[in-house]
Amino acid sequence: MADRRIPLAWKNLVHEPRRLLVAIGGIGFAVVLMFMQLGFRNALFDSTVALHELLNADLVITSTARYTLSVKETFTRRRLTQALACPGVETAWPLYVETAMSIWKNPETGQGYPIRVLAFDPQHPVLLIPGLEEKTRALQTPGGMLVDRRSKGDYGAPEVGKNIELANHTTRIVDTFDLGTDFSNDGNVILSDRDYASYFKLPGARHDKLADVDVGLIRLKPDADVRTVLAEVRAALPDDVRVQTKNEFIAQELAFWKRSTPIGFIFFLGTVMGFIVGVVICYQILYSDIDDHMPEFATLKAMGYANRYFVSVVLQESLWLSAFGFLPGIVVAAILYAALGWATGLLMDLSAPRVIGVLALTIIMCVVSGCLALRRVFQADPAELF
Repeated sequence: MADRRIPLAWKNLVHEPRRLLVAIGGIGFAVVLMFMQLGFRNALFDSTVALHELLNADLVITSTARYTLSVKETFTRRRLTQALACPGVETAWPLYVETAMSIWKNPETGQGYPIRVLAFDPQHPVLLIPGLEEKTRALQTPGGMLVDRRSKGDYGAPEVGKNIELANHTTRIVDTFDLGTDFSNDGNVILSDRDYASYFKLPGARHDKLADVDVGLIRLKPDADVRTVLAEVRAALPDDVRVQTKNEFIAQELAFWKRSTPIGFIFFLGTVMGFIVGVVICYQILYSDIDDHMPEFATLKAMGYANRYFVSVVLQESLWLSAFGFLPGIVVAAILYAALGWATGLLMDLSAPRVIGVLALTIIMCVVSGCLALRRVFQADPAELF
């Protein structure tokens, strides 16, 4: 009887290099397709909550009418004063957000584009962006702003020192920061709260623009228990505001986008289609390889090899194909992620959990194909040799 230690699966694969390259290309294509669908789906959610993740807060206060950050619903600043009086609360800062009235005029084309404005007191570290605290000091001089370098190209190049027309006011770019776009906003700028009140106050209005807060950020004392203080703040404030932990605030935003838009389902369906395409391609490769070697399989059966041996051979081929196809697939996906992230500003993140997830899908895809192709091996009849 032949030596069972002979790597039959490996030799079958490399016996015809051209067929192997075609198999690698086909499986690699399916891998790239799955990576891209998952990348776009996760970019939707990751980019949408990128700002939420950077809030320097333990608790977040919003209007009860505000179900997503994209909706303009404010609450009175008095609620922050009330929250500050609760035991365990150390600071209470307002964050102002404007997207409707904030029109950025491209200095090169003269075309106006809406851009998201984030405003706060420059003396408070409201956002956890590395190096931002030093940059915001320049905002204490009226007429300055920080520009997100990852904003889309429609706004023009964010050159420090350039004057830009924002909301019909001349504003000077004093520095840049990195945040990124999402599916609602193509760019971001940061203003001081003083300039915000000046730029977006309605003509003739006497109402203090800073009295209407978009997001309240609560920092707790180092020894405070988050759940205890959360309950105290909720009890102290009326029901016109919602008090949440930062994680609850992020979860609310994600739940809105998952529930109210079909984009997540569409990209999930695209991932499933990529998986099915990979199963079909891998099945065709394995079936053709098995069909070409039917006389050899029949001979091995005549020599006394059991079906479990052939199962082992085919599954080994499947695993080899998954490895061969995954490696070029992840390289191409990494290049596309980087290119799309640069072009769109979205968070196309090739994270370890996603790499592991697609690798698992690739292995399952090839193993399923191998199981389907095994039926052809079982049809090998030693009597046909005679």
